[in-house]
Amino acid sequence: MAAGTFVGAVAQRATGMGFALLTAPFLVLVLGPLEGILAVNAASCVANSLILVQVHRDIDWTRAKVLVPMGVVGVLPGALAVALLPEAPLTIVVSLLVVLGLATTVLMRGRTLPPSTALGAVGGFASGFMNVTAGVGGPGVVVYARATGWEHRRFAATAQLHGLVLGAVSLAAKRALPAFSPTGWTALLLALLAGLVVGDRLARRVDGSDMMRPVIVIASAGALLALVRGVLALG
Repeated sequence: MAAGTFVGAVAQRATGMGFALLTAPFLVLVLGPLEGILAVNAASCVANSLILVQVHRDIDWTRAKVLVPMGVVGVLPGALAVALLPEAPLTIVVSLLVVLGLATTVLMRGRTLPPSTALGAVGGFASGFMNVTAGVGGPGVVVYARATGWEHRRFAATAQLHGLVLGAVSLAAKRALPAFSPTGWTALLLALLAGLVVGDRLARRVDGSDMMRPVIVIASAGALLALVRGVLALG
């Protein structure tokens, strides 16, 4: 559990995302699906909060005021879709859309679109919707960031605010927190802090533009993971 949390925290601080993707498999394996996802939600909020203390000056408020509210809005139809539609087909369709969006941004090869309010609204909405339906909220924001040529430093900072709000909304909707023992909480928090320290050093040594490559890889892996989960559930 501690090892998975450490790796996820390194990725989150260095690239701006990846904590849930890299940590969830370990926590779900150790704690079970319900308790594991609660732990991921809670730990993600802590990670986002701690990173925000360091990078809050870099938040792009112009984009955040569109992305964050639309992310919350996207949670609502996502929750409705989960309640009304079969989980497996829904996960497959959403995952394929994300993979297609990421592939499109890669094929653009440096060509970008103006960062309009409409694009920000779509990216935020997609992130919130995906967070509920497929358990992966990051790819929607990554597609938007890549398509508009968003500077990595500003993207990474704003993504922490976006993730914190979505995580808090998820915990509030579930009305529960992980039932860790004091020892469990201590181990989780120590691993989280250690990972953030290592990730911070990595972020300082690597050029921000180069960090978009691992961000896209992480986002693609998250979408493909959700796709495989949907196909397996369908079978």
